[in-house]
Amino acid sequence: MAAPETIAEIKDKLMVERAKLLDALANVPRDAMLRPYGDGGWAIKDVLAHVAMAEAVNVRFAQMMVAHDAPVQLREFARAYPDFPGAFELDKFNAWMAQRWRARSLDDVIAALNQTRAQTLAWLETLTPAQLERSGEHAVWGKQSVKGMLRILAIHDRFHRGDIAKRSDSA
Repeated sequence: MAAPETIAEIKDKLMVERAKLLDALANVPRDAMLRPYGDGGWAIKDVLAHVAMAEAVNVRFAQMMVAHDAPVQLREFARAYPDFPGAFELDKFNAWMAQRWRARSLDDVIAALNQTRAQTLAWLETLTPAQLERSGEHAVWGKQSVKGMLRILAIHDRFHRGDIAKRSDSA
C-alpha cells in the first residue's frame, strides 16, 4: 500500500493505527498493563506513556517546521528539556521520559494518549498541502518533512502495538 499523501489520507492512517493500538489493550487485564516486562523492562503502561510522549515531542517539532525555515530538533530539544542530563541519545531520552511519566496512573496515561492524538488530528486539519512539505533536521531520522513526521507517528503506533502484544502474551 502506498504511503498516505493527502491530509485526509494521513488523518485516516493515524486514526486507524491508534484504534488498532487501543484494540490491542482490549483483553489485557489491568494488572498486566502495570507489570514490568521481563527483567525490569517497560510495562504496557510505560509503552503507552512513551507513545504519547513521543507523539507530543515529534508533533511539536513538526509545528516548528511549519513556523520556521529548516529548524534543527536538537537545538530545540536543548531549549525544551534543559534538565536532560548529558548529550541527546534516543534510548537515554526515552528512558528518562518514561521515568518522568511512571508516576502517572494508567488512566492518566491513556487519557494523555487520546488527548495527544486528538490534538495532532486537530492540528493536521489546519495544514495546507504546502505545509506538509516543510522540513527540518530530526535528531534521529535526519531531514524530514511534516508529512514524514506524521507518517512516523502511524508507524510508531504499529511498532509499539507489537510490543503490547508481546507483553500481554507473557502476562
